[in-house]
Amino acid sequence: MNIVTITSDWNKGDYYMGALKGALYCLSSNLRVVEIANSVPSFDVLQEIFILRSTFASFPVASIHLLGVMSEPTLDSPMVIVFYNGHYFIGVNDGRFSLLFDSVPAICFEILEWEQFSHSTFSALDFFVRGVDIILNNKFESCTKASAPKKEHKAQVVHNLDSIVGRVVYCDSFGNAVTNIERELFDSIGGGREFTIFVRGPYLKIKKISDGYFDSYPGEVIALFNSLGYLELAVNLGDITTLENLNSSSEVRVRFSPLNL
Repeated sequence: MNIVTITSDWNKGDYYMGALKGALYCLSSNLRVVEIANSVPSFDVLQEIFILRSTFASFPVASIHLLGVMSEPTLDSPMVIVFYNGHYFIGVNDGRFSLLFDSVPAICFEILEWEQFSHSTFSALDFFVRGVDIILNNKFESCTKASAPKKEHKAQVVHNLDSIVGRVVYCDSFGNAVTNIERELFDSIGGGREFTIFVRGPYLKIKKISDGYFDSYPGEVIALFNSLGYLELAVNLGDITTLENLNSSSEVRVRFSPLNL
């Protein structure tokens, strides 16, 4: 059984998912198509990357992952097949792969036959199906050419002896905001010191890390480290993204009490 996953911003009412699934099943009855997410905010490639980065390793080796957000290829950003850590990925070569992986993947193939598929308003469907067919039937030599993934600047966490500056990278369906601040860095910089987390300026301040929602009261704004090891901001039984107008570019600051030297 070959597994193909789809991560997209295609809502359930759109025809795109159904059309793609049908075309994939026409390739082989031995496929299993899995929707990782179909409600990524429209055009939000960064949330697509966060979701796929957090999930692809949970699937069996040799799974094929389709990146469906802003997936229409162009001559400058063609559709490519990338092989990384035992998995295949098919998506537009616009820099997103350099954000998806810890290191730029060494194996990248551009899917040929641009002229054949480029006239459709949903050409991504044809390129996705073509890419899966190439992988399943090992048509790399005749249907692709060697390529290199483009690089995109990755938003880094900035820190010094007394502070960390990161940002929100993902907002989930419950209104929780996940940052790019990792627990290992937080513990290393903080060293057990008291701290204040500032969210969107000086007004909302959080001064403790909760173990979970069970040790907070309904409506309380909390910070905790999630199962992925990232600092997450939330409201118990509420929506912090709406309350504080957070999105995938909102800045989050952590300030620790001064070191006693």
